Amino acid sequence: MKGEDMLNTDQKETTSTPRRRVMWIGFGAIAVVAISVGLWFGARPSSRPKPRQQAPKSSMSDMASPSHDDATDAAAANAELQVELGPDDLKKAQVRTVRVDVRETSGTLRVPGIVNPDEYREVHVTPLVGGVIRQVPVVLGDHVRRGQPMAVIFSSELADAETGYLAMSAELEADHKKLERTEKLVKLGAASQQEEEGVAADHAAHEAHVRAALAKLQLLGASDLQIAGLKQAEQIDANFSVPAPINGIVLTRTANPGLVTNMSQQLFTVVDLSTVWVMASINEKDFSTIHVGTPATVTAPAYLGRVWRGRVVYIQPQVDPNTRTAQARIEVANPDEALRIDMYMDVVFMSAGGKGLTVPESAVQAIGEKQYVFLPVSDSEGSFAVRKVRLGPASNGFYPVLEGLKVNDEVVKDGSFILKAEAIRQHPELQ
Repeated sequence: MKGEDMLNTDQKETTSTPRRRVMWIGFGAIAVVAISVGLWFGARPSSRPKPRQQAPKSSMSDMASPSHDDATDAAAANAELQVELGPDDLKKAQVRTVRVDVRETSGTLRVPGIVNPDEYREVHVTPLVGGVIRQVPVVLGDHVRRGQPMAVIFSSELADAETGYLAMSAELEADHKKLERTEKLVKLGAASQQEEEGVAADHAAHEAHVRAALAKLQLLGASDLQIAGLKQAEQIDANFSVPAPINGIVLTRTANPGLVTNMSQQLFTVVDLSTVWVMASINEKDFSTIHVGTPATVTAPAYLGRVWRGRVVYIQPQVDPNTRTAQARIEVANPDEALRIDMYMDVVFMSAGGKGLTVPESAVQAIGEKQYVFLPVSDSEGSFAVRKVRLGPASNGFYPVLEGLKVNDEVVKDGSFILKAEAIRQHPELQ
């Protein structure tokens, strides 16, 4: 009996063990489901209706683009930057301010140019007689004065002209004496009136011949003093002197001793460089801004810091079909002859642009690729606001203000360079 009881007990225990496992699994599943249901109900939004909120009305000004916002933020950040100077630094800077004002502005146009001689002051020298060149006392580059001998030509033509003048003068003198004798004879009744008239006609003819011979000598370049000294055949001089026609520089020379020349051959070119022409190339699109009378400033790479000023006196009526440009002529005084022919020049034309805000050039400082001005902060001595500005091309010492300033804004005129250095040191992000 005892053995059966023990067997039954073991069977019961064996049977109850899986049942307990099943129970515990069931309880776990129920707990998981309950937790999940609770979490689901907790996550659900409240079923109570919320009051509707009216959306704010928007306008085009409120719908700014992100780039505009960024630019505005950047401008605001730059406007808020300040430079602080201590008492000692402020004293050393010697800051002086000026107010932004409205004044006449002018536009500028920069074009290339080339120096040309003044064609009205350029003379090609040809001899007035033909012959053989004996002397050439001038060389290329020499400065000559008007009337100075440039070449000496042995000319038979000149000798013939002098001989003819002497002969005509001698005949005129003889006719003059004959006319005087005939007039006396007529008074005495020893000669007729007809004879007197014949002698007078011969005298007038010889007088005309003398005048023609004199004009020929003058045409050949003989001076009054030289003609007055021509009294006898021994005084005939076949050497013809070629005089300088103007004061200037010998630019070309083809004359050499022994050269046989004639009246059509060019021996020299003399040019006066005290005034030159700067020929500037104007693009077709700029024709409306440049006209006769427009002032121009001329500079040369060869002379840094030196400026020549002039005005447009002529604009070519034709346009170059290849470059689509026309040449504008600017007369420039060149008393020291520093400007040489065919030099490259930089020409800046200035034209009126109307009234607008301007700021002195000395008040503007460039930091990187941007331009800034400095404005004193009110009620804070030694503090200066750093403001970025947008400017037009400078002219006459002023920049036209396109953006960043308004009328009566006070900006630093003297000492802005020191403020620039301090701004870079105190705000490295500006660079």
